Amino acid sequence: MIDFEHFREILRQFGPSSAVDVLIIAALIFAVLRLVSRTRAMTQLRGLIALVLAAVLLGRMFELTVVNFIVRNSVTAVLVGILIIFQPEIRRGLDRVGRTGLQGIFGHQKYDEVIESVVRAAARMSEERHGGLIVVERETGLQDVIETGVSVDARISPELLEGIFYPNSPLHDMAVVLREDRVVAAGCVLPLASDLSAGDRSLGTRHRAAIGITEHTDALSVVVSEETGGISIALGGRLTQVADERRLRAVLEWVLEPSAAKMPSGSGGVPV
Repeated sequence: MIDFEHFREILRQFGPSSAVDVLIIAALIFAVLRLVSRTRAMTQLRGLIALVLAAVLLGRMFELTVVNFIVRNSVTAVLVGILIIFQPEIRRGLDRVGRTGLQGIFGHQKYDEVIESVVRAAARMSEERHGGLIVVERETGLQDVIETGVSVDARISPELLEGIFYPNSPLHDMAVVLREDRVVAAGCVLPLASDLSAGDRSLGTRHRAAIGITEHTDALSVVVSEETGGISIALGGRLTQVADERRLRAVLEWVLEPSAAKMPSGSGGVPV
């Protein structure tokens, strides 16, 4: 039976300081969930919560002495495990807060500089027939891909992207990964597409890699063909060719800044 008197006693003790306590904890939980939302870490977090809940419920229902003992004494180990599992997301969040303040957690990332730099670099590479593959990290962390390349950690610019993909340069064959407004790494190895349609089976390795990274993440890839100079965008495991610089900018704005852009006509139905 519910003890209403006990609840009334708890409510009588709830004052302004308790409300501040609750708001601070709620804000911290919201910030953590926002950092890991739509990332691989979110799947791992759900699995961890499900495992802990299952252990608690089974232990209480069947009075499992050993399981209850492990649950009661594993809080410290679980916290350490969380720090290890979510290390890339924690580092990414702290870096964002350090550069942008609280807006880095609660605000929306602006891609204006990224869009302009990618468009200008891709247009120049297309004109000169320099192949290139640029990956824009969105919500899903790409730390495992970044670690396969060479750390750059430089502010994005068209000149930097063009220099990386200049023919015969040491890093021109692989991919560049962008995180927010920075070139995080170059020479990154991407997974190749595993499920190609009949019309895409003749694609080269660069285009297959552009599709592959988008099959299991929400990343966006911009690829420039070395043979034809054509520019394509890969998203959600699909590759769409864009006709010119104007169309490329329109599609990037539509995907990266959906609140401020309209669906570009004739974009081939690029999915968000």
